[in-house]
Amino acid sequence: MYLIRDVKETDLSSLELIYHDAVMEQGRRGYSDAQVSLWASFPYLYPTDFRTLIQTGYTRVMACNQIPVAFATLYPDNHLALLYVLAGHTGRGLAGRLCDDIEQESGRRGVDCLRTDASLLSRPVFEQRGYRLIEEEQVEKAGQQFTRFVMEKSLSSLSI
Repeated sequence: MYLIRDVKETDLSSLELIYHDAVMEQGRRGYSDAQVSLWASFPYLYPTDFRTLIQTGYTRVMACNQIPVAFATLYPDNHLALLYVLAGHTGRGLAGRLCDDIEQESGRRGVDCLRTDASLLSRPVFEQRGYRLIEEEQVEKAGQQFTRFVMEKSLSSLSI
């Protein structure tokens, strides 16, 4: 059984693993090996940045038998910053449930429009949830070029 809960300090190493695993397992569907390797290494190359984002933002964890298998972070209040699901738990609606939670929290915080920076892989997921494309960007990180999509969703129709 999957349950959504607040992040705990003891979850941080699990969230690093979920992030890394999700990128390594799914990233090759749209990115080169070098891009995937760099992307997946973010929690380890920049541990302070990763942990600060998790701890400063509104982070929700999806747990199975109390073990984290997915997570999402809202930071700042109008930006869905992170959404990752452990590879063995994809296709079960976990990302959608986490998005619902994040969108509702953002709305409670008075946000009218929620933004995210989607990857090639997550863009279709966000489009299905009613996000619209604002801009396509080319971002350079450590010598690697990444395509990402700035997307937004109006929250005015959500009942909070």
